[in-house]
Amino acid sequence: MEATTTGPEKDLYEVLQVTRSATDAEIKKSYKRLAMKWHPDKNPENAEEAAQMFQDIGEAYAVLTDKEKKAIYDQYGYEALRDGVPDDNGGSQGGWSYKQNAREIFENFFGTSNPFHDFSFGESVPFAARLRKPGPKKMEPITRTLECTLEELFNGCVKKFAVTRKRLSSEPAEDGSMQFVDEKKTLTIHVKPGWKKGTKVTFANEGDAGPHVVPADIVFELNEIRHKTFAREGTSLVFTAEVSLADALGGTIVEVPTLDGRTLSISVPEVISPGYSKIIQGEGMPLSKTPNVRGNLIVRFKVTFPRHLSEAQRTVLKKVLQQQQQ
Repeated sequence: MEATTTGPEKDLYEVLQVTRSATDAEIKKSYKRLAMKWHPDKNPENAEEAAQMFQDIGEAYAVLTDKEKKAIYDQYGYEALRDGVPDDNGGSQGGWSYKQNAREIFENFFGTSNPFHDFSFGESVPFAARLRKPGPKKMEPITRTLECTLEELFNGCVKKFAVTRKRLSSEPAEDGSMQFVDEKKTLTIHVKPGWKKGTKVTFANEGDAGPHVVPADIVFELNEIRHKTFAREGTSLVFTAEVSLADALGGTIVEVPTLDGRTLSISVPEVISPGYSKIIQGEGMPLSKTPNVRGNLIVRFKVTFPRHLSEAQRTVLKKVLQQQQQ
């Protein structure tokens, strides 16, 4: 999942030049006007810009006229629409990918392959021929690993990555053709408390530019570095405490460190039997959507048995245990 993007978030209402309270009729009216305005056939002098605008307008229309997609976008934003709705475990569910199918959306809307002719623009505009030509191709995403410690995922942190990508130069090549140069940029990721392994952070169109292509997205996928003290199970933290047989039977106090630097003293007066665990509420991982709420700490016990007992010790222990069973 993609889960989040830290780049500027696309405003689909702004793309379609409507307000958030716009009706379906207003959305369709605006789409009709903008799609006709920005179709590449009507903009041969700036075809690259028009092609991108045409795709953006198609995407905005596809989302804002679909009740389910629009509801997700309005509540969670563009990144959740694309990457999936955040869940309580710090990940995401679902996700929608725009197929760069503005041409198909356009034809379905107008119900014809040549609305220019129908609207008395004449046959001189090669609309149908250009519409059949593929628009700029979206490059495949570039995937990188975002390594995070459990402490970083508990407290939240900021990660920065330097990237070099191809961008169109303001100066043409000697032969007058487009020239691309290397451009350096720092991508900043604000890791939220409670994120988990598999969370994806997307930087839209931050890959290499090229002739007739839409730059690839750069996608960082979170990998949780194994912790020496805790295991993680969703929003719970699991701590394994080793106790002696004497403490397991006679009661003990277990000292448990925390990821924010505290130490918990947990009283265990009960008998610790094989497989026994103790749950401490509110001492687990933060929930990514509500970081002030935390999961549980699960203390699992490993009982260590003595390697040797004298005959006298065996006799006393057996007698005590037999009395407990009566």
